[in-house]
Amino acid sequence: MTESTAHDLMTLEQFEERILDGERWIELVEGRFLRLNPPDDAHGDVVRNLSRSLAAFLKKSTDTCACFELPLIVNKEGPTVRCPAVSCFRFEPGNRFAETDKVLTDTRPVLVVEVASTNERRESMSDRVQAYLEWGVTGVWVIDSVTRHVHQFDGKRGGLTLKEPQVVTGQQLLPGFAIPVSDLFQLPGWLKLQSVESNEHED
Repeated sequence: MTESTAHDLMTLEQFEERILDGERWIELVEGRFLRLNPPDDAHGDVVRNLSRSLAAFLKKSTDTCACFELPLIVNKEGPTVRCPAVSCFRFEPGNRFAETDKVLTDTRPVLVVEVASTNERRESMSDRVQAYLEWGVTGVWVIDSVTRHVHQFDGKRGGLTLKEPQVVTGQQLLPGFAIPVSDLFQLPGWLKLQSVESNEHED
Protein backbone atom coordinates (compact mmCIF):
# COMPACT_ATOMS: atom_id res chain seq x y z
CA MET A 1 0.00 0.00 0.00
CA THR A 2 2.80 2.47 0.77
CA GLU A 3 4.91 3.51 -2.22
CA SER A 4 7.11 6.27 -0.82
CA THR A 5 9.69 6.28 1.97
CA ALA A 6 10.34 8.81 4.74
CA HIS A 7 13.04 10.54 2.69
CA ASP A 8 10.98 10.56 -0.51
CA LEU A 9 7.83 12.53 0.31
CA MET A 10 5.39 13.91 -2.23
CA THR A 11 3.98 17.44 -2.48
CA LEU A 12 0.37 18.34 -3.21
CA GLU A 13 1.45 19.57 -6.64
CA GLN A 14 3.10 16.25 -7.46
CA PHE A 15 0.04 14.38 -6.22
CA GLU A 16 -2.23 16.51 -8.39
CA GLU A 17 -0.11 15.59 -11.41
CA ARG A 18 -0.77 11.91 -10.70
CA ILE A 19 -4.52 12.63 -10.62
CA LEU A 20 -4.32 14.57 -13.88
CA ASP A 21 -2.50 11.60 -15.42
CA GLY A 22 -5.62 9.56 -14.76
CA GLU A 23 -4.53 7.58 -11.70
CA ARG A 24 -7.32 6.43 -9.37
CA TRP A 25 -7.52 5.03 -5.86
CA ILE A 26 -4.47 6.93 -4.69
CA GLU A 27 -4.05 9.03 -1.55
CA LEU A 28 -1.46 11.07 0.30
CA VAL A 29 -0.90 10.76 4.06
CA GLU A 30 1.60 13.16 5.64
CA GLY A 31 3.41 13.31 2.30
CA ARG A 32 3.48 9.53 1.83
CA PHE A 33 2.01 8.35 -1.46
CA LEU A 34 -0.47 5.49 -1.03
CA ARG A 35 -1.97 3.29 -3.70
CA LEU A 36 -5.15 1.52 -2.62
CA ASN A 37 -6.45 -1.71 -4.08
CA PRO A 38 -9.37 -1.20 -6.47
CA PRO A 39 -12.76 -1.38 -4.72
CA ASP A 40 -14.42 -4.78 -4.69
CA ASP A 41 -17.88 -5.58 -6.09
CA ALA A 42 -19.61 -5.04 -2.74
CA HIS A 43 -18.04 -1.57 -2.52
CA GLY A 44 -19.30 -0.76 -6.00
CA ASP A 45 -22.84 -1.93 -5.20
CA VAL A 46 -22.98 0.34 -2.14
CA VAL A 47 -21.80 3.38 -4.11
CA ARG A 48 -24.21 2.72 -6.97
CA ASN A 49 -27.19 2.28 -4.64
CA LEU A 50 -26.33 5.32 -2.54
CA SER A 51 -25.58 7.54 -5.53
CA ARG A 52 -28.94 6.69 -7.11
CA SER A 53 -30.85 7.70 -3.97
CA LEU A 54 -28.71 10.78 -3.43
CA ALA A 55 -29.12 11.91 -7.03
CA ALA A 56 -32.92 11.76 -6.76
CA PHE A 57 -32.85 13.63 -3.45
CA LEU A 58 -30.29 16.29 -4.36
CA LYS A 59 -31.91 17.01 -7.73
CA LYS A 60 -34.43 19.07 -5.75
CA SER A 61 -31.86 20.63 -3.42
CA THR A 62 -31.04 24.32 -3.70
CA ASP A 63 -27.90 24.29 -1.58
CA THR A 64 -26.25 20.83 -1.52
CA CYS A 65 -24.41 18.77 -4.15
CA ALA A 66 -22.55 15.45 -4.10
CA CYS A 67 -19.13 14.57 -5.54
CA PHE A 68 -17.87 11.03 -6.01
CA GLU A 69 -14.24 10.01 -5.40
CA LEU A 70 -13.19 13.66 -5.23
CA PRO A 71 -9.77 13.92 -3.50
CA LEU A 72 -10.03 16.05 -0.35
CA ILE A 73 -7.05 17.99 0.99
CA VAL A 74 -7.61 17.22 4.66
CA ASN A 75 -4.29 18.79 5.74
CA LYS A 76 -1.95 21.05 3.78
CA GLU A 77 0.93 21.17 6.26
CA GLY A 78 1.75 17.48 6.40
CA PRO A 79 0.03 17.05 3.06
CA THR A 80 -2.81 14.58 3.43
CA VAL A 81 -5.36 13.83 0.72
CA ARG A 82 -8.17 11.34 1.21
CA CYS A 83 -10.51 10.14 -1.51
CA PRO A 84 -13.83 9.05 0.03
CA ALA A 85 -16.64 7.47 -1.93
CA VAL A 86 -18.94 10.49 -1.57
CA SER A 87 -18.58 14.08 -0.36
CA CYS A 88 -21.52 16.47 0.01
CA PHE A 89 -20.94 20.21 -0.20
CA ARG A 90 -23.03 23.31 0.36
CA PHE A 91 -23.01 25.68 -2.59
CA GLU A 92 -24.02 29.26 -3.23
CA PRO A 93 -26.93 29.97 -5.62
CA GLY A 94 -25.81 29.61 -9.22
CA ASN A 95 -22.61 27.83 -8.24
CA ARG A 96 -23.75 24.20 -8.01
CA PHE A 97 -20.80 22.76 -9.93
CA ALA A 98 -17.99 24.63 -8.14
CA GLU A 99 -16.61 21.45 -6.55
CA THR A 100 -17.46 18.92 -9.27
CA ASP A 101 -15.22 20.80 -11.71
CA LYS A 102 -12.14 20.45 -9.47
CA VAL A 103 -9.36 17.85 -9.67
CA LEU A 104 -8.98 17.96 -5.88
CA THR A 105 -10.29 20.39 -3.31
CA ASP A 106 -9.51 21.98 0.05
CA THR A 107 -13.17 23.00 0.47
CA ARG A 108 -14.56 21.26 3.54
CA PRO A 109 -17.66 19.14 2.85
CA VAL A 110 -20.53 18.94 5.31
CA LEU A 111 -20.77 15.17 4.89
CA VAL A 112 -18.27 12.49 3.93
CA VAL A 113 -19.30 8.90 3.13
CA GLU A 114 -16.69 6.15 3.30
CA VAL A 115 -17.17 2.48 2.38
CA ALA A 116 -15.32 0.01 4.59
CA SER A 117 -14.80 -2.81 2.10
CA THR A 118 -11.25 -3.94 1.37
CA ASN A 119 -8.95 -4.79 4.28
CA GLU A 120 -6.76 -1.71 3.86
CA ARG A 121 -9.78 0.59 3.87
CA ARG A 122 -11.16 -1.10 6.99
CA GLU A 123 -7.83 -0.94 8.81
CA SER A 124 -7.41 2.81 8.23
CA MET A 125 -11.05 3.77 8.81
CA SER A 126 -10.76 5.03 12.40
CA ASP A 127 -7.90 7.34 11.36
CA ARG A 128 -9.89 8.57 8.40
CA VAL A 129 -12.98 9.36 10.46
CA GLN A 130 -10.94 11.16 13.11
CA ALA A 131 -9.12 13.24 10.47
CA TYR A 132 -12.40 14.31 8.84
CA LEU A 133 -13.94 15.34 12.15
CA GLU A 134 -10.81 17.21 13.25
CA TRP A 135 -10.81 19.01 9.89
CA GLY A 136 -14.32 20.22 10.71
CA VAL A 137 -16.52 17.94 8.59
CA THR A 138 -19.94 17.98 10.26
CA GLY A 139 -20.85 14.37 9.61
CA VAL A 140 -19.12 11.16 8.52
CA TRP A 141 -20.91 7.99 7.45
CA VAL A 142 -19.06 4.69 7.24
CA ILE A 143 -20.91 2.00 5.31
CA ASP A 144 -19.51 -1.41 6.20
CA SER A 145 -20.10 -3.83 3.34
CA VAL A 146 -18.85 -6.77 5.42
CA THR A 147 -21.03 -6.41 8.54
CA ARG A 148 -23.78 -4.61 6.57
CA HIS A 149 -23.87 -1.84 9.16
CA VAL A 150 -23.86 1.93 8.75
CA HIS A 151 -21.98 4.04 11.29
CA GLN A 152 -22.85 7.74 11.51
CA PHE A 153 -20.45 10.09 13.30
CA ASP A 154 -20.51 13.74 14.17
CA GLY A 155 -18.31 15.87 16.39
CA LYS A 156 -20.95 16.33 19.08
CA ARG A 157 -22.95 13.16 19.68
CA GLY A 158 -20.35 10.52 18.91
CA GLY A 159 -21.40 7.55 16.83
CA LEU A 160 -24.65 5.86 15.84
CA THR A 161 -24.76 2.35 14.36
CA LEU A 162 -27.62 1.26 12.10
CA LYS A 163 -28.38 -2.19 10.72
CA GLU A 164 -31.18 -3.94 8.86
CA PRO A 165 -34.13 -3.27 8.98
CA GLN A 166 -33.31 0.26 10.17
CA VAL A 167 -33.24 3.31 7.89
CA VAL A 168 -30.39 5.74 7.28
CA THR A 169 -31.64 9.33 7.45
CA GLY A 170 -29.94 12.57 6.51
CA GLN A 171 -30.77 14.09 9.91
CA GLN A 172 -29.83 17.81 9.98
CA LEU A 173 -27.31 17.47 7.15
CA LEU A 174 -29.69 16.19 4.47
CA PRO A 175 -33.19 16.81 5.88
CA GLY A 176 -35.70 14.49 4.26
CA PHE A 177 -33.18 12.02 2.84
CA ALA A 178 -33.69 8.38 3.77
CA ILE A 179 -32.60 4.98 2.52
CA PRO A 180 -33.14 1.57 4.18
CA VAL A 181 -29.89 -0.02 5.29
CA SER A 182 -30.79 -3.16 3.32
CA ASP A 183 -31.10 -1.15 0.08
CA LEU A 184 -27.45 -0.11 0.28
CA PHE A 185 -26.27 -3.69 -0.12
CA GLN A 186 -28.63 -4.88 -2.86
CA LEU A 187 -27.37 -5.90 -6.29
CA PRO A 188 -28.49 -2.98 -8.53
CA GLY A 189 -31.46 -3.81 -10.74
CA TRP A 190 -29.63 -3.47 -14.06
CA LEU A 191 -26.95 -5.88 -12.82
CA LYS A 192 -29.62 -8.38 -11.78
CA LEU A 193 -31.11 -8.20 -15.27
CA GLN A 194 -27.68 -8.64 -16.82
CA SER A 195 -27.04 -11.68 -14.63
CA VAL A 196 -30.41 -13.24 -15.60
CA GLU A 197 -29.80 -12.68 -19.31
CA SER A 198 -26.31 -14.18 -19.01
CA ASN A 199 -27.71 -17.31 -17.32
CA GLU A 200 -30.39 -17.65 -20.01
CA HIS A 201 -27.74 -17.56 -22.75
CA GLU A 202 -25.72 -20.22 -20.93
CA ASP A 203 -28.79 -22.47 -20.74
